[in-house]
Amino acid sequence: MRYQLKAAAFAIAALPGLAAAQSSVTIYGTLNADVENVEATGATVPGGDFPSRARVSSNSSNVGFRGVEDLGGGLKAFFQVESSANIDEGGGTWASRNSAVGLTSAWGQILLGQWDTPYKVATQRLDPFGNTGIAAYSGIIGFSGSITAGQGGANFQQRASFDRRTRNVVQYWTPSLSGFNARIAYGAADSDKPTGADSALTPTLWSLAASYESGPFYAAVAYERHDDFEPLNTLLAAPLTSGHDDGIRVGASYRIGGFTISGAYEWLKYQGDGLASAQVTALVGPGPQNVEYEIGNWFVAGSYEIGPNVLALAYGQKETDQLNGTDVGGTRARQVSARWGYNFSKRTQLYAVATWISNESNAYQTFGVNPLGATVPLGLSPTRGADPTGYGVGLIHRF
Repeated sequence: MRYQLKAAAFAIAALPGLAAAQSSVTIYGTLNADVENVEATGATVPGGDFPSRARVSSNSSNVGFRGVEDLGGGLKAFFQVESSANIDEGGGTWASRNSAVGLTSAWGQILLGQWDTPYKVATQRLDPFGNTGIAAYSGIIGFSGSITAGQGGANFQQRASFDRRTRNVVQYWTPSLSGFNARIAYGAADSDKPTGADSALTPTLWSLAASYESGPFYAAVAYERHDDFEPLNTLLAAPLTSGHDDGIRVGASYRIGGFTISGAYEWLKYQGDGLASAQVTALVGPGPQNVEYEIGNWFVAGSYEIGPNVLALAYGQKETDQLNGTDVGGTRARQVSARWGYNFSKRTQLYAVATWISNESNAYQTFGVNPLGATVPLGLSPTRGADPTGYGVGLIHRF
């Protein structure tokens, strides 16, 4: 149930004088939790396994507020503040999810704040698991570990991820033109930028996507560029230098009756300039070296709706990585996921889910949401080669 609050009532109860001009405010949310059994076995390094255990997970649960004010002449102002709701352990972070203020009219809309990138949004709908929970396609697509904020960040996954929510962002969305839509975003250098000797580096992001939808058919193409995010410096234990990363993704889906088939492919390239370290020397020769690391990922899925039941099966694969054009052995990974859901109503669903990730000896893919432990790639992680598996039963309620 979505609660529509009139502006006058909201102003009196919550924000006197500030919200009086709002024409409407909506409170909404999604609460998604499951009880799981998870583990990761077969690590290349002894002691790198993740022992089997039960846990309760909150899968991207959230609570939000959004509002619209009619400014006349077809122009409207809007806002959204969405926060995480960690119903498994308590707590959450205010405005940690898609939150922004903007304007919308016949020419499209523009927003300022923190929001999912166009690259992420372009194919997220193709995942029958909703890109939430242990079976999310981000176990393979976008790099392992769904990181949702920041330009640079304090760990490898934040810098490397192409499945991200970017803060300090400006986004423009076109209106729909005969089924065609486009989005473009710019993420400005933020508080994660380097300091001291490396303060000249300014981590920035460009992301754009175009999509077409007609009846049962949907297709999208997206591109994203990260400047000075520096995943290769962390990856190769080298001092910080300039560099950039590129991602290209295409995807499509088609629906026939209750059956939907979907798929996506992406190519990622990470580049570091003038890197020098013992690991760089061991891998590509004495530094400084310009290093390129390339990754190819793909995903296919099918889902079927019959009455209140929804069934889904998916397969994702990460191909062998390349370092300066040479294959890096043991870096392929695969993910198989299955799901059954039963809709009690439009707002409430009971579900069961299972997923299995198979990593070769130097691969380190993990669940895209609620991953098992921290990972550091290129042979540095004690969990490399381990195969994460998980099973769960849960409940989703939307309001």
